[in-house]
Amino acid sequence: MSEPYLPGLYKMLFGAPRQRPESLARDREAQLRRILRHACEHVPFYRSLWDAAGVGPDDIGGSGDMPRLPMTDKESIVAAGNDVVDRRLDPAGLDEMSTSGTSGRAITMRRTTREMRLVRRSYLRSLFYNGARPWQHSVTMASTWLSKKKGRFISLVAKTRHIYPKDSLDQQIQTLRDFNARNLMGQTGGLYLLARELLRRGETFPLKLLAPTGATLMPQMRQAMRDAFQTEPRDLYGAVELGAIAWQCKRGAYHIDADRMLVEIVDAEGNPVPRGESGQVVCTTLHGYSLPLIRYRLRDVASFSNETCDCGIRFPLMNAVQGRINDFLPTPSGELVSPHYLYHIFDHVGGSPVKEWRIIQHAPDRLTYE
Repeated sequence: MSEPYLPGLYKMLFGAPRQRPESLARDREAQLRRILRHACEHVPFYRSLWDAAGVGPDDIGGSGDMPRLPMTDKESIVAAGNDVVDRRLDPAGLDEMSTSGTSGRAITMRRTTREMRLVRRSYLRSLFYNGARPWQHSVTMASTWLSKKKGRFISLVAKTRHIYPKDSLDQQIQTLRDFNARNLMGQTGGLYLLARELLRRGETFPLKLLAPTGATLMPQMRQAMRDAFQTEPRDLYGAVELGAIAWQCKRGAYHIDADRMLVEIVDAEGNPVPRGESGQVVCTTLHGYSLPLIRYRLRDVASFSNETCDCGIRFPLMNAVQGRINDFLPTPSGELVSPHYLYHIFDHVGGSPVKEWRIIQHAPDRLTYE
C-alpha cells in the first residue's frame, strides 16, 4: 500500500537525516536483505546473473559482502529488456523516465508511481536542507522526462516555473526575471551556459539557492555560476534513474542519501578501495522494487570522506565527484590524472583565464593541448 504523501515527506525530511548512524545502518542492512531477496525471486535478470556467478541472497550477510555480486550498468540493464522488471508487473503500466544522456546514451527506466514519488522527494530533501521552501519562487530546468504539459500543471499548484533545454538562453533568462526566481535547479551544463551568457552580457541574477545536478561540477563551472548568480552553488550529485545520491549542505559537505541507497566506492574489479581513496561509484537502490538497480556502476570517480559535518544531518559523507572514469588521463605508471588537476593548470595562462581548451592523448606518455 502506498504511503500517504505528507507523512512520508515529513519522515523523509525530518526522520532519517536525524537518525543515529547505528540505527540508520541497521535499517539499511534490513532493507538491503529485502531488496536482494526480492530481486532473486521476482526479477529474471538478477536470478540469471547471480546463478551464472554462483551467488545468491543467502551468500550476502550484509553490505560488506556486496562485492561477491556482479556489477551492473546501463548497457546490461538495457540489454535485459523487460527481464529487469518485476515479472509480476506489466511494464506498460509503469511510469517512464529517460536518463539525461550526458554519459553518451539516454535510456528509459520504468518505475511505479510511488517509486517516482520517492525519487522526487530525494531531490526535495536536498533543496529543503539548503533553505528552499514551498512559498519561495523556484525555477527548474526541466529534465527530459518532464513534459511541458506536466510542467504547466506543477506550476499551477506550486510557486514553480520550468525552463526547457530547447528554450533560447534569452528566453530562459527572461523567465527567471519575470518570475522573480529565488531558487534555481537544473542540469549542470545548462546552468553553466546560463551563467556564461549572463556574464557575457555583464549582468548578474542574484539567487538564494542554486542547485546544479546531472554532471560533474568542474571548478570553472562553479566559479562562473558563483559570479553570475551571486551565491555558492550547492551541488546535487544524482542520476535520473537513481534520484539524489549525495548533496551538499549549507556547509558544503556532501551527504549520501543513505536511507535510500547503498553507495560503494570500488576498483575496476568491483572491490572496495581504502576509505579516502578514489574509485568508481556503485549504487544499490533500497526501494526500487519494480526495476531494482543492484551494484549499478555509474563510471563516476569519487571517494568517501574522512571528515565530519556539524550541520545536523547525520548521513555519511563523500567527497565531490572528480569526473567520469573516461575523463581521466592514464599515465605510463598506470595512475590516473583527474580532470580537476588539469582545470587548475589551465585556469590561468599568462594571467588570464582560459575559457576553452582541449587535450588529445595519443599514448600514456604523449599528449598535445590546444
